[in-house]
Amino acid sequence: MIESYIRIWKQVDLKEITKHLMIIDDIYGMCANCKEIGLNFVKNTKCPKCGTNFLYLTTKNYKEIPKILKRIQLENLPYTLLEKEDWEKASSKNALNSLFQ
Repeated sequence: MIESYIRIWKQVDLKEITKHLMIIDDIYGMCANCKEIGLNFVKNTKCPKCGTNFLYLTTKNYKEIPKILKRIQLENLPYTLLEKEDWEKASSKNALNSLFQ
């Protein structure tokens, strides 16, 4: 069997995603819930500051995605990798909509 990664469209609760999201920058990650920095997605499956369990990862560095996916698989980590642009657009749209309600 040949395995591949594809984008799957699914309706989600953005507040729930953000609560359990780690945003990976160049080297370290940040908790999207409390903004704690200096996190490592392999070592920190739970935020040391707010205690949230990370279920989702995202990164702006597209070159790192294959490495991150491989590490998730090798370490049997409990993450789903999200497309950062999708998350940012949806979050911005929700923030804008909440201003007019």
